Amino acid sequence: MLRELHIKNYAIIDEVALTLADGFSVITGETGAGKSILVDALSLLLGERSSLDGLREGAKETLLEGSFDPLPLDLSETGSDPNDLILKRVLVKSGKNRAYINDAIKPLSSIKNIAQKLVEIHGQQGHILLTDLDIQLDLVDAFCHLMPDRRDYQAVYRQWKALKADLEDLVRKSAETDRQKSIIEYQLSEIREADLSINEEEDLEREAEFMKNWESISTYTQEAYERLNDDDGILRMLNEVATAVKDLDRMSQAYASERDLCEQSQILLKELAAQLRARLNDADFQPERLEAVSARLYQIQRIKKKMQRSVAEIIEEQKVLEKALADLSDEDVHRQEIEDQIGAIEKDLLTQAAALAKKRSKGMLLLKKKVKETLDTLGMEKTQFEVAHRQTALSLYGTDQIEFLIALPGETPQNLSKVASGGELSRIMLALKVVLAEVDPVPTLVFDEVDAGIGGGIAERVGRRLSALSKQHQVLCITHLPQIASLADHHYFVEKKITGQRVVTSIRALSKKERVDELARMLGGLKITSITRRHAEEMMGSK
Repeated sequence: MLRELHIKNYAIIDEVALTLADGFSVITGETGAGKSILVDALSLLLGERSSLDGLREGAKETLLEGSFDPLPLDLSETGSDPNDLILKRVLVKSGKNRAYINDAIKPLSSIKNIAQKLVEIHGQQGHILLTDLDIQLDLVDAFCHLMPDRRDYQAVYRQWKALKADLEDLVRKSAETDRQKSIIEYQLSEIREADLSINEEEDLEREAEFMKNWESISTYTQEAYERLNDDDGILRMLNEVATAVKDLDRMSQAYASERDLCEQSQILLKELAAQLRARLNDADFQPERLEAVSARLYQIQRIKKKMQRSVAEIIEEQKVLEKALADLSDEDVHRQEIEDQIGAIEKDLLTQAAALAKKRSKGMLLLKKKVKETLDTLGMEKTQFEVAHRQTALSLYGTDQIEFLIALPGETPQNLSKVASGGELSRIMLALKVVLAEVDPVPTLVFDEVDAGIGGGIAERVGRRLSALSKQHQVLCITHLPQIASLADHHYFVEKKITGQRVVTSIRALSKKERVDELARMLGGLKITSITRRHAEEMMGSK
């Protein structure tokens, strides 16, 4: 509840400190006394954007302060007792405005987020909100106790929207991804076609060198073999040497090492001769092989030159390109996974949306009935209230679009903004507030001239409804009608005086006698007769 309101240096208010109680309170006063200025100041305190227009002339700053308790929300973020909250704004001529929550400087958005759960202000401008379709849907869902279900649905909906955004991003990137894949696949096709290995180039170069020198190699091989194996060749002469060494060994053991060396030499030279013979037997020069080797070497050198890398670097590049291609292919897989997730979540969303729609349809019938009953008591007996319910595509609120319609006598139901006057909108809004009182979590409701366009018996009905509304809420109402003011639990009077050269507005709580005087003034104007005073006393007595 709003317990205290302190305003200093705002518009024609020098300084006002107002203590407020529970129940139904009215604020009255002459036209132009500053009643609506109080509401404007309260709006600024609750986070509305400000300008320097409201700064009192000659003042350096405006102070707006409000105290609230007990509170309907967790204010742990303020670091204070949740049963004691003070909001404050300081509007400075230099433009360096400040906002406070329990004396701690906070951004204006923080005050606004908290304040919207504390106070609702309904004025002529506020009635415009009633024509907003989203506001109307909020009212229906509040009446149907659907807010928890809607929050669950909205959590899934936001996940669905995020996935759709991811998918759209992937689709936007798909053209670039396809282009990159084409480039990589082309590069890989060249490398894979080359089929490179680390030592192949060196091996081929040696083979090519061998084949190019084939004739000389063959000649030297033949010559070497013949020098070993001819009748007068090295092996025959070595045999003769071996015989002599063996004779020496038999004659003296001192020649054992020479015998061993001679035997080893025979073994090695015989093995050499065998290898040379094998070379000669296997020797078969193939010109086509030389052409193949040369062609392969050319292919390797061509790709090295094109890529300006060594064979080892090209092989490493192939690994890099294959990983990049795999990553790009993974994007396609990821895209399919997202599409599958979207499909599954959308199915769940549609199920939840259908459940919301069913509960809304059922609740709207009761809402329509109760609002119509309340409108009847507010003097709108011949006015029909309808709730149009249309199906739409999936949205943050489900698949429903809700629209309140009003049908004046003899007319077809139409949008509120097209057929309802300011006074009618006030009463429609009041009717909705009365019906929704039990489910509306906002503790303080402020009505700025809810009596616009009404009078007489209707005004009394409006007053009684406001009084009924105050059983669940703290209700503050600025009014010009004594029928409403007489039904209040508390009555505050706004007065404008000229002090010196300045206009000053003050506000004070009225005693019972003062309330009678004020009601008489509201009934009779400047000249108060005994009849109007007696009428005022009767109105107070009937409360």
